[in-house]
Amino acid sequence: MNSNAPVATLIVAAHPEDVARLFSTVCAGADVAVVAEEDGLGRELETVGLVLGARSTRALAPAGLESWCREQAARGGVRVFTHSPQEDAPRHRDVCLAVSRVFDRLQVPALGARPTAYQVLDDAAFHRKLELLNALYRERPGGTEACTHPVRDGLGVEAFCEVRHPDVVRALSLTKPEIFAELEDPWGFTHSTYERERYALTARVLGALTGQGSPPRSVVDVGACEGLMTERLRVLFPEAVVHAVESDPHFAARLRERLGGDERVRIVEASALDVPLEADLVLLAEVLYYLPVEAGRELLGRIRASHLLTSYGGRFGEEVHAALRELGWRQVVCGSLPARIEPVDGVASPLLVRRAGTDVRLWSR
Repeated sequence: MNSNAPVATLIVAAHPEDVARLFSTVCAGADVAVVAEEDGLGRELETVGLVLGARSTRALAPAGLESWCREQAARGGVRVFTHSPQEDAPRHRDVCLAVSRVFDRLQVPALGARPTAYQVLDDAAFHRKLELLNALYRERPGGTEACTHPVRDGLGVEAFCEVRHPDVVRALSLTKPEIFAELEDPWGFTHSTYERERYALTARVLGALTGQGSPPRSVVDVGACEGLMTERLRVLFPEAVVHAVESDPHFAARLRERLGGDERVRIVEASALDVPLEADLVLLAEVLYYLPVEAGRELLGRIRASHLLTSYGGRFGEEVHAALRELGWRQVVCGSLPARIEPVDGVASPLLVRRAGTDVRLWSR
């Protein structure tokens, strides 16, 4: 490919309004695609493209998005703008994830992120944008509610940052209930300062067991993921047999790579709902979030252990602690970790996340 060839601009959005709201400053000469299940958006999209000077516009069904993106990527020399994984609307996040699986680099709105490029609209561009948005609203019978809040989000500045697929996956993993096991270390545990401090706090809390002169001989680590905490348990309690329970096959495979050769680690690829939770010590840290409320209560009721370690914060943590007290558990030691804002990968991603803080508690009964 000729390195001096002009770079084409591609905008992939969830709604014509999003093109006007988020990408008006980069729309001139761009190819614009809107991913929508509903019919009747063609006229809105055509209006947006005409006002903002797009080269072409088209509507795509969600099922055809990825294959269409691959066709565009095959052209080469494409600069892609799409939604941020940190937007509130689920459809926006779905579009971003799908596009990130095809294109190596994306330009996304710098929402909760460090901008790498921005443009302040002049008066003419700002009022053109307002008029366009209001024209779109007039097209909607009954004032159909939009999935965004343009006034709150701001219209006078359009800022972007460049992200890659791992940034997208980690941002989604840290802010939504979905689990994206396709990426190694999707929560950024390895490099996160917050997570290092959480592991260190957990080790200090568990140190109370060693201090009592009766370290556990058997441990169940529920939701062992890729084994970072399991490794620390082996250091803390070198004579213990650790049962690392992990239900996701991707995580379980990485867990075997990390600890499969350790004779004192038993890797159990199964749901915690399907295995006995019987040991001197059970770790139930950061996993109940992913279970329905009733399933979580049922799991708590099945624990047969001398000691239990939990790690939960906020209102959810209060509910877990109250449920444990009702079951007869007594708190032995507690340590708190404050919230922290940091890159989603813990190092250099422009996308930022607020890790919410937690209470690490050791219980006995």
